[in-house]
Amino acid sequence: MFFLNLYLFLIMFWFVVFPPIAFNAESTYTTDVTGTSVSGVSTTNTATCTSEYDTSLVYSTSGARVVQDFIQGTGWMEKTALFYGWYPAKEINITSSNEYLMPFAYFMAVLGVLFFSLVRMARFTIRSFKENLAQDNQKDKVDYCNKVFGGWDYALDDENTGHGKKNSIYNDIIANLDHQKYVLTRSEWSTGQKCKTYTIRVVINILILAILGGAGYLIYYVNTWATDYLATEASSGSVVILLVEFLPSLTITILNVVIPLLFEVLVKAEDYTAEFVIKITLVRTVFLKLASLTVLMISLYIQISCSTKTANCNVCSTIYCWETYVGQTLYKLVVLDFLVHIIVIFCYELPRKLCTTKCSCGVCAKVGPAEFDIAKSVLDLVYTQALCWIGFLYCPLLPALAMISTFTQFYLKLFSALYTTVPPEKPYKASKSNNFFMIVLMITFFLCCFPVGYSMVKITPSKGCGPFRIYSDMSVSVDTTISNFPDGLKTAIDILTSTSMIVSILTILCLTIYYLYVRGKAHNERAEVMKEQLVMEGKDKQFLLAKMHDITGEPRQKPKKHQPPPPPTVNTVNEAEDAKHFIQDDVPPPPAYEEKVTEEKQPTPPPPEVDDDWDEAPIILAVTSPQTQPTPNRPKSSSPEHFEMKKRKSKKSKVTPRVEKNEQPTNMPFDF
Repeated sequence: MFFLNLYLFLIMFWFVVFPPIAFNAESTYTTDVTGTSVSGVSTTNTATCTSEYDTSLVYSTSGARVVQDFIQGTGWMEKTALFYGWYPAKEINITSSNEYLMPFAYFMAVLGVLFFSLVRMARFTIRSFKENLAQDNQKDKVDYCNKVFGGWDYALDDENTGHGKKNSIYNDIIANLDHQKYVLTRSEWSTGQKCKTYTIRVVINILILAILGGAGYLIYYVNTWATDYLATEASSGSVVILLVEFLPSLTITILNVVIPLLFEVLVKAEDYTAEFVIKITLVRTVFLKLASLTVLMISLYIQISCSTKTANCNVCSTIYCWETYVGQTLYKLVVLDFLVHIIVIFCYELPRKLCTTKCSCGVCAKVGPAEFDIAKSVLDLVYTQALCWIGFLYCPLLPALAMISTFTQFYLKLFSALYTTVPPEKPYKASKSNNFFMIVLMITFFLCCFPVGYSMVKITPSKGCGPFRIYSDMSVSVDTTISNFPDGLKTAIDILTSTSMIVSILTILCLTIYYLYVRGKAHNERAEVMKEQLVMEGKDKQFLLAKMHDITGEPRQKPKKHQPPPPPTVNTVNEAEDAKHFIQDDVPPPPAYEEKVTEEKQPTPPPPEVDDDWDEAPIILAVTSPQTQPTPNRPKSSSPEHFEMKKRKSKKSKVTPRVEKNEQPTNMPFDF
C-alpha cells in the first residue's frame, strides 16, 4: 500500500503538480486548448467567474486561523497545489516552441493513476491467488507433514526471527486443527441445533442491515444539517464553525469505530470458523465504510447540483468551486482518520495494557489487554486507500498524504502488536486470508472508480476554477486535443474508438477468457489423472515385491506390533543364592526350580501362521543366529541381569540368512 501510493504520488506530481509550479501559463486561451470546431467549449464568463472565486478566498493570517485552515483545508490552503481549483486551464510554456496542455495532462494523469492501480493490484491478487491455490490442493495430513518436516527456513540466523518462524508454523498447525475440530463438531449437529444456528444467523444479518441503514441516514442528516447551518449561521464563533464543518467527518469516523465493535460482538453468536469470522467481519466493515462514503458523496452531489444556481457562473450558494469543496471534505476525512489511529493506540490500547500489567485488581485482570484485530487493521488500510482513490481527482496531492498515513500506520501497528496488544485467542490462516484481503481491495477500487468516472464525464466543471473550467465536462479536453491532430491520425483514432471496433475487441477478449478458462480446466483434469497414476505406480511396486517374494520362496511376514519386553521372573535373594549353590556343588535343586528349568528347556513353539495381507505390511526376511543358541544341559537364569546380557549379545551377533545344509540356491529370474 505504501509503494502503491508512492507511485500514484509520483504520477500526479510529475504530470500535474510540477509543470504549473515550474513554468508560467499562457495569458489567453489558444486553439490547442479550445480545439477546432469542438462542441462543449465556452470561454464566456470564464474571467468573471474566476475573479469571483478569487475574491471569495478571504482568510485571516492569525496563528489560530492558520492552524485551523491547515486542518480543514480552507483559507490559504485553497490557494496551494493541494486542491483542484489552483491549477490553470491554459497552456504552460515549457520552452519557446514547446507547450504543455494542462487540461489534457490532468485528464490523462487521472486515467494513468487508475490504470496503474488496477495493474498493480491485479498482479498481487494473482500472486496471492496462486499461493492460496497451491495450499488448497494439499491435503491436511500432507500439509502437517510439510509444515513439520519442510516448513523451517534454514537460512535464518537470528534468534528473534527463528522464534517468529516457529510461532508462525505453530499457529498454522493450530489453525488447521481448530478448523478440523469445527468441521467435526458441525457434522455431529442435530436438526434442532442446525435450525437454531441458522435462525440466529438470519436474525443477526437483518439486525446488521438495519444498523447500516441507520448509519447511512445519520450521515446524510448530519451533512445536510451542517450545510444549512453554515449557510445561515456564518457569523458564529470560529470554534463552533470548526466543529460544524468537521461534524460530517466526525460522524463517519465515530460510526466506523463503534459499529465494527458491535459486529465483533454479534459474530460470536453466529458460530463460524475463525477464518470465516475474519472474512464476514471484513465484508461487513467494508460495506459499512463504503456505504458511509457513498452516502457522503450522494449528499455532496445533491449540494452541488442544486436547482438555485446562478446564471453566469452556475454555482450553488457559497460553493464557487465544487471540486475543491469535495476535495476539502475528503482531506478532512484523511486527517481525521490519521488522528484517530494515534488516539486509539496511545489513549486506549496503551493505558489498558498498563492497567493490566501494573495493576493487580480483579477488574483489570478480568478486562485484560486489547487484542490485535487483523480484520480491523486491514480495514483501516482499505479505508485510507478508498479515500485516496476517490479524492485524488479533486485533491491531486492526496496520494502523498495517503503515503505518509500508511508509512506512519505501519510503525503504529508494529508498536501496537509488540507492546500494547496481545495476539487473538482464536488462530486463523493468515495465508488464505491475505488473498481475501486483496479481493476486498480490488472490489473497493472498482466501487471508487464509479464516482470518479461519473465526475469526469457527466458533471459540469466549475466555471471559475480548475483546468476544465471552459469545458462542459472533463472528457471534452480529450476531444479538443485530438481535433488538432493531423487528419490521418484523427481518422485512425476515430476507427479505433468506433462502436464496431470496441465490440470486436470485447468479443476477442471474451473468447480469450473462455479459451484460458477451458485450458485451465483441462490442466486441472490432467493433474488429477497424474495423481491417480502416482497412486497406481505405488501399488504396482507393491505387487512386484510380492511376486518377487513368491518366486524366491521367502515368507512375507506381517510386522508385529511393538510390545514392551515381558518382565523377568522375580526371584527372592534366597532363591537366587540357592540356585547358584546348587549349580556349583552339583546338589539336586528343589522341585520348584526343576519345574522352571524344564519349562525353559522346552522347545520353542512354531511361529503363528503368516497373514497374506501383503498390502499392509513390508516383507521381513527370517534369519537366525547360531551365536544366540542356548548352551545345552545348562539351565538358563531368569534374572534381570541375564536377560539384559542376552539382549545385548543378540544385537551384536552377526545375522546370516537361513540356508539348509547341502541345499543349492534356487535359480533367480531377477538380477539382484
